[in-house]
Amino acid sequence: MSESTRVEKTEKITNLDEIRLDPISHIHRENNPQFIASLARGLELLRCFSAHKQVLGNQELAKMTGLPKPTIARITNTLVSLGYLKQLPNSTKYMLDIGVLSLGYSALSNISIRNTAHPLMEEMSKYAQAPVAMATRDRLNMIYIDVVQVESSLNMRRPIGSTLPIYSSSMGRACLAATPEHERNFLMDALAKKNPENWPSIKRSLERAFRDYQDYGYCLSLGEWHKEVNSVAVPLVSSQHGLYVFNCGAPSFQLSPERLEDEIGPRLIHMVHNIQDSLNEIM
Repeated sequence: MSESTRVEKTEKITNLDEIRLDPISHIHRENNPQFIASLARGLELLRCFSAHKQVLGNQELAKMTGLPKPTIARITNTLVSLGYLKQLPNSTKYMLDIGVLSLGYSALSNISIRNTAHPLMEEMSKYAQAPVAMATRDRLNMIYIDVVQVESSLNMRRPIGSTLPIYSSSMGRACLAATPEHERNFLMDALAKKNPENWPSIKRSLERAFRDYQDYGYCLSLGEWHKEVNSVAVPLVSSQHGLYVFNCGAPSFQLSPERLEDEIGPRLIHMVHNIQDSLNEIM
């Protein structure tokens, strides 16, 4: 690949990530005739809803997006008409409707690597007696696309679709460690802007995680995402499927740092290698 082609590809990736990380700001300054700002506004409004914010009104949506209330009202009315939002009876509040689930399920069905990985994740979960999950990056978060849990009173219920912060979770750290340098630097800059006060400590923890990945092939989070949870994660990079991350995590009294480093981490690496080999056979 020539230097000019490499630079062009880098700039294209960075521009796409810039749009995805801060779409509302981009909407206001976008002059690209191929970019439909009204569509972007509607999709960003849908993203305001989450497991923690299931019901929102126009005023809350306006505050979250920075868009004018009249614009929000038109968008919510359109999304209700299309079946992506549901208006609560006798209320000006909304929640996601079944149309969004249909899109999400279709997207999940397209991730064929899940079929290959799932049985190996089950084996790993039974061995560790702890949940094993698969995730990919969504902006500055990691989103679960598959979760396997053995039947245990110690299980942590993290369903498919759950998100984790990219900087404090072992999954996010492993994702950043395996991301190409130019893209990783862009994401690091975005994290610094979003977390200015805590950035020095965040940067130190990420740099330590990157060293762990270089030395051992995995990344850890020891009570940093949640003070009572330890986890280890390993990335899988595929030219056909992209970048996915697998982790194993549980309460700290169940998975000690020593067990993660000496036992679970190496076994998770072996699992990911087996998934990679199976994918290569399919190709």
